[in-house]
Amino acid sequence: MKIALTFDIERDNPNFLDTYQGIKIGLMEILKILSNFNIKGTFFCTGNIAKHHPNYIELIEHKGHEIACHSLNHERLTRLNFKKCEEIINQNKKILENTCQNSEIIGFRAPYLKPPKFLFKILSDLGFKYDSSITSPKKLKDYQIENCQIQEFHPSNLSILFRLPLSYSYLLKRVFKNKLTVLYFHPWEAINMKDLIFKQSNMFTVFKNIGFRPDRWGNTGDSFINKFSKFLKDSILKNAEFIPLKQLIIERDKSNMLRKH
Repeated sequence: MKIALTFDIERDNPNFLDTYQGIKIGLMEILKILSNFNIKGTFFCTGNIAKHHPNYIELIEHKGHEIACHSLNHERLTRLNFKKCEEIINQNKKILENTCQNSEIIGFRAPYLKPPKFLFKILSDLGFKYDSSITSPKKLKDYQIENCQIQEFHPSNLSILFRLPLSYSYLLKRVFKNKLTVLYFHPWEAINMKDLIFKQSNMFTVFKNIGFRPDRWGNTGDSFINKFSKFLKDSILKNAEFIPLKQLIIERDKSNMLRKH
């Protein structure tokens, strides 16, 4: 049983808040927890964070985690044409390569988990090896393009259970029955988003987020941190192997090479 912990490194609730408390505070909590359990994860980083807050990307890399791409500024790529998407992803990749010292950037995740149909062609042309944007294996056929050797690691919808008042045992049961589960999180989940939203000067933003989008603040902060930590502890007791997505590509390539010989 393998579990890939992945994190989307972006500003707090993109397109609704223009703050970075998740990066400045929540990310530090997440990195501390991962260090305590000696677990490595995959961090999908926007170019915006790498450009304006490069020290956080450098810290992630320094701690031995994988760095991957998540667009420039969390754009909804399905609203853009091929050329514009390619430009954004290429710039994202170059910014991360210039920020990092020892990381080969081979992975991508589309913002909002909404990839354009031509994504694999762009990723193949730009030298990527895998994507983690398509939630359902049934949808994969809509994205596959001939001669594009892009591996898809489907992000699991179980991630939301870390912030819903549902049975914890149900979460464990669903994760542990899979050979591989790719969970995805955000730094802002590790801070008290309700307090942050109430601090906004625009009352319409406050009302809209608090009243209609409890998924943006419910069970964030200490509640999330405690459940996340407990999950890691329980998973280790069940002999789960935590692995960055890049390592799965390395293992795949080694296996293919052995078969050829």
